[in-house]
Amino acid sequence: MRSGQRRRAGASARPLEILSAVLVGLLAGGMVLIEVVLLPFWRSVPPAEFRRWFTANAPRIRTLMVPLGAGAAIASVASAVTDAFLARRSPASLTAAAATVGVVAVTVTVSEPANHRFTGGSLTDTETTELLGRWARWHHLRVVLGVVATAAAASAIGRRRP
Repeated sequence: MRSGQRRRAGASARPLEILSAVLVGLLAGGMVLIEVVLLPFWRSVPPAEFRRWFTANAPRIRTLMVPLGAGAAIASVASAVTDAFLARRSPASLTAAAATVGVVAVTVTVSEPANHRFTGGSLTDTETTELLGRWARWHHLRVVLGVVATAAAASAIGRRRP
């Protein structure tokens, strides 16, 4: 790719970098809200009450968080691929993509299966408490990955490599 073409392609990459940072930031913000508001509430109520609350409200949370997670993953991976194509080799965009994919991986393999068990109606109170503890430990990791992804995506905005 010639210098002029690379410069034009780099200019068109900037909106993708911004989109990645915004979506990853919103995803991380949603996960932090769950961490500091909902998780303490869930742990403070009896398990049966938690299951009732979760069954009634989880679909609304999922309706927001699943598309946000998918969009953040697509945008961050696309931004990293674009950086690689432009030979900018931005470790920040690669870090953002890897951390965002990590959030999605934990969500798909741990959080979503647990969410379905919470709403399935077959858990005892003890099983609910144990599963919520496991869910929370993995959610802590998602929050850390989300914050790392946000910082990296923001750092990648406008970085130009020779």
